[in-house]
Amino acid sequence: MQPRWRVPASQQLLFEDLDDGIVLFDAQVGGTHLVNPTAAEALEVILESPGLTAAQIHRRVLDRLGLTDQALPLAALDELLHKLAELWLIASDA
Repeated sequence: MQPRWRVPASQQLLFEDLDDGIVLFDAQVGGTHLVNPTAAEALEVILESPGLTAAQIHRRVLDRLGLTDQALPLAALDELLHKLAELWLIASDA
C-alpha cells in the first residue's frame, strides 16, 4: 500500500513569496522554512487534496509548474515528501 499524504489537522502553514524564495511559516512550532517552488507547490497540492499518493501529487505538481518527468522525476518528489515529513509539515497514512 502506498503512503497517502496529508497535512496534520493541528498544522497551519502560511506562505509568503519573497525575492529570495518562498518562506513557509509553520504555526505548530512557530518556525519558518525557506522552501523552493516545488516544495511549496507540493504542499499546496496536499493542502487542497489530502490523501493523495506520491504519484498523484507528482502529476499535479508537474502540471501546475509546467515541468516534465525528466525535470522532476517521481523519485525526487518522493524524497521531498519524506523530507517534509521529517519536518512535521506533512504526514502519511500508510
